[in-house]
Amino acid sequence: MKGAGPIRLSSVLEQALARLNLHRRLDDYRVWQAWDDVVGATIARNAQPVRLDGTRLVIAVRTSSWLQELSLLQKELVGRLNERMGREVVRELFFVVGRVEEDAPVQKKDASRPAAAPPSRPRVVDANKLDLPPGLGPELTAAFERLWSSARKRR
Repeated sequence: MKGAGPIRLSSVLEQALARLNLHRRLDDYRVWQAWDDVVGATIARNAQPVRLDGTRLVIAVRTSSWLQELSLLQKELVGRLNERMGREVVRELFFVVGRVEEDAPVQKKDASRPAAAPPSRPRVVDANKLDLPPGLGPELTAAFERLWSSARKRR
């Protein structure tokens, strides 16, 4: 690669993800973007995805009443999420009563409002550490850390 000139970071990341076979796994996390549209504004204010464990999506709900209600809708929600994703990403929803952010973004179809901010991306906090978004899971976290470490060594 010496003498080849500058290379776009996006292409380096693409190659790294392909080499680590993480493309599909990373794509699975689009389920966070789909959640609000699939479940609607009312449910989205009271239930939010927390973690993706394989094909199990863990959802924090505001109260036990919401837990019970959404448990009854589980099959329908799984079907709608997978339809939105274009393939089976989620086989099971696992609901836990927990903290649901008050200011959680609820996407609306209102064209007069600006689009929601893109999901957070890894950013450099200092030269030695990345600030990774929560919920990536151990595989992706480790992959990003190895990639960052490798890039630092090449400098």
